[in-house]
Amino acid sequence: MSFRNDKRRDASSEAPVLCRICYRDALGEESSIVVGDRTILIGRSPDCDLVLGHESVSREHAEISRNDDGWLLSDLGSKNGLKVNTFKTRSQQLRDGDCVDIGTIKLWIDIGVMPQTGRARVVWEPQGHEQPAEVLDMNQLDSLFMSSPDLSLSLSPLVPRDASRESPAKSSSRSHDMPVSLEEPAGLLGVFSQAAEALLTCDTLDETLERILELVFDNLTAERGVICLYDEESDTTEPKVMRTREGIPDEPIVISTNIANDCIKRRQSLLVRDANVDARFGGAESIIAMRIHSAMCAPLYREGRVVGFIYVDQQSELHAFTAGQLQTLSTLAILSAVAVEQAALRDKVRQEQQIRDRLARYSSPGVVDRIISASGVSDRGMAAEEGEVTVLFADITGFTTLAEELPPREVIGVLNHIFERLTEEVFALEGTLDKFRGDGMMAFFGAPLAMPDHAARAVECALRMQERLAELNAESEADRNVAMRIGINSGPVVVGDVGSPERKDYTVIGDVVNTASRLESAVAEPGQVVIGHSTWQRVRTRFECKALDEVFVKGKSQRVRPHLAIRRLV
Repeated sequence: MSFRNDKRRDASSEAPVLCRICYRDALGEESSIVVGDRTILIGRSPDCDLVLGHESVSREHAEISRNDDGWLLSDLGSKNGLKVNTFKTRSQQLRDGDCVDIGTIKLWIDIGVMPQTGRARVVWEPQGHEQPAEVLDMNQLDSLFMSSPDLSLSLSPLVPRDASRESPAKSSSRSHDMPVSLEEPAGLLGVFSQAAEALLTCDTLDETLERILELVFDNLTAERGVICLYDEESDTTEPKVMRTREGIPDEPIVISTNIANDCIKRRQSLLVRDANVDARFGGAESIIAMRIHSAMCAPLYREGRVVGFIYVDQQSELHAFTAGQLQTLSTLAILSAVAVEQAALRDKVRQEQQIRDRLARYSSPGVVDRIISASGVSDRGMAAEEGEVTVLFADITGFTTLAEELPPREVIGVLNHIFERLTEEVFALEGTLDKFRGDGMMAFFGAPLAMPDHAARAVECALRMQERLAELNAESEADRNVAMRIGINSGPVVVGDVGSPERKDYTVIGDVVNTASRLESAVAEPGQVVIGHSTWQRVRTRFECKALDEVFVKGKSQRVRPHLAIRRLV
């Protein structure tokens, strides 16, 4: 049984208790009906005790009857059913502050004490005076938590609203003009400890915030609670977790945006003891519609930034929130802000690792570091865009014959050994490995990192690859020697991710790619490096090259002018 119910039961032992059903009539005026010992019939029929003339209400929709525990709400087989505090139900014991949905009509339940002497006046009637709203300086609280592990120190940043912002009449009615001291510091230390434990044991942000919201209901007399994240740039909020004292609601909780916005704007925790008589919030539509009596809101504040807020409220007038409860809520908000910060760091690390793992398929570790540093840990380095690159195709000749003479496992071992050495040369010159194609491979230079000398790097890589293959042949048996043809071309391409959402490859597309492939397959001889004319124009001062006869290649309507790269000049 909740703390609120215990209190009500104590009160009922001293004086009679009545149940009042509050609603808005057809004219929009507030009306009510008192439930005594007799059963109240609710429905659309004129014979009902409480007539709700709406098509969503059945003729005899529900009834409220008195029992030993108070008042019982029961569905009478209605078409659209019943909800209590957003939860569907067939029968439920009513409590003070419950919100009941009869079809689309809302009813509010007030259960109050009736004095036995004098003229009766139930406790739900307005008290006739305004109680001050109080705020807590989150910057002071955040600094205190960050600077001192001793939470038993006095926390007293609670101060009343700035009186200069209000009329003289209202400011003179303030009863709190001194800081409010911490209530039950040992209890607050326990809350802090439990919330800190949630930060350490919960794996996700949602899980952490759900645990913190549980602590809100364990330590405060809240009836509804929501934790939202806030984006300062877009000035938007995103609900993350919400619940009522009964559990997770079937429908979203509507909160007072006036109170939440005030909390975000001022970066202060806010306690509204009686929202209905507060000059700033009493006329708000959400306050009236949800019959909010007392509310608190604490920003998720961390080092000068607000990343969200915790909002709680209650409809019951019996147990308004206290200054000590505001301090507890603010403590949980501070730790929620830490949770958001930790989640952002985890997401950043996870995203960076995903990008690293992906880039490692194409580039050397040094290039991966530079890509991540330049792109700010994002996918911008992988987006499709136009660029100037040099493409290299290499194909091992004579390997098919060799494969026919060796067991499959050994064939794969030999091929992997060769490609490992060739890939080392690509990575040494900061090239990007595109793909392996059987006994061939494709690489390109100039993306994702721009390189003004991409053509020279590609030709240098090709010569080194031929040298490395010669070394491997010298180390192996004569009957296992292989040769390699290489074709290279330079020019504009589209480079980036290509594929389906499930599988994408970082590659280059364009006529330059096709020409490089044809130079390797149709022009180059085993052991040669053949380069296109555009590549030759970029590297002719650094490499000795020999012009070859113009040739037609597949897919080209005009002849191409290839060159044979022979050796380095520098």
